[in-house]
Amino acid sequence: MNRSRRITPDGTAVRHVIRPTATHVVTGAVVLLVVVSQLAVTGGFFSQGSLSTLTPLIGILTLVAVGQAFVISTGGVDLSLPGTMTWVGAIVLEHSGGADEGLPGALLLCVGVCVLVGLVNGVLVEGLGLNSLVVTLAVGQLVLGCAQLYRGAVSPVQKVPGSLAAWATAGVGGISAILLASVALAVLTTFFLHRVVAGRRLVAAGTAERAASLTGIRAPLYRSAAYVIAALVYGVGGVLAAGRTGTPDLTLGEPYLLTSVVAVVLGGAALAGGRVSPMATLMGAVFITVLDFDLRVLGLSAGARLIAQGAVLVLGLAMVNVVRHRAELGRALRRLAA
Repeated sequence: MNRSRRITPDGTAVRHVIRPTATHVVTGAVVLLVVVSQLAVTGGFFSQGSLSTLTPLIGILTLVAVGQAFVISTGGVDLSLPGTMTWVGAIVLEHSGGADEGLPGALLLCVGVCVLVGLVNGVLVEGLGLNSLVVTLAVGQLVLGCAQLYRGAVSPVQKVPGSLAAWATAGVGGISAILLASVALAVLTTFFLHRVVAGRRLVAAGTAERAASLTGIRAPLYRSAAYVIAALVYGVGGVLAAGRTGTPDLTLGEPYLLTSVVAVVLGGAALAGGRVSPMATLMGAVFITVLDFDLRVLGLSAGARLIAQGAVLVLGLAMVNVVRHRAELGRALRRLAA
């Protein structure tokens, strides 16, 4: 194990043990999984074809997982994610009429819808003190119903605007522009949470509500803002997912509900709330996407892949618990050994 040493003013050397974090663990798991994918699953994992398939999926999952991380940091889970993405996809398809001229108006309407969904979630959860799971599940169903009514049984428009499709499918050397944008978002979000006053207050509102209130921070207001930020990020993911598929349907957001939570948990976040790491969430998104890709290559069914995702979620929760409470577990093991 690596150690660092610091010299105190009186000349005494103090050793600090650099302990592994959840970020280190999930990064190591990603590296191992990629190696296994290349050597045991498919010999062409790093081919341009594989990368062009995987990287946009990783990018979209990273986007929505970062949004989910904002909510999880407050101690909640946002189940309105699939409905929000689906409604955004319907708006991009219907409001634009498939023409580039209608895309700006469609995007503006998407922003309004996402802000509205986030505000409703935030007010009900933080303002009225209702359970986040129940609230966001109900709001998600309402949003999905609105999306179905908005689009209708059979949509007269079958394609998203060409400019959106071109951007969503663009890339460099097989690396999707969506993935590059999601990495940039993770970096910017990390900077926001650790270096910007508003971001640090948001972290404080989620990790230590009482301490934040004593320092004058309006914790409920910041936690409500987390739902709005999350909904806006879901909207970005929904727009890009619609552009990538070209013909978004009413199941556009379904694959991202469980996977977004798994990615955040693998990134070391606790579902009870607390500090989150966007970069670790990115690595969690890489892990779950590559795992699903490997299972598809091996020919496993959709049910088997869902079982694997559920197992990864359970193992991720166990991993987070072990990393967070390693000192207590170590003492308990030493007592048992004695």
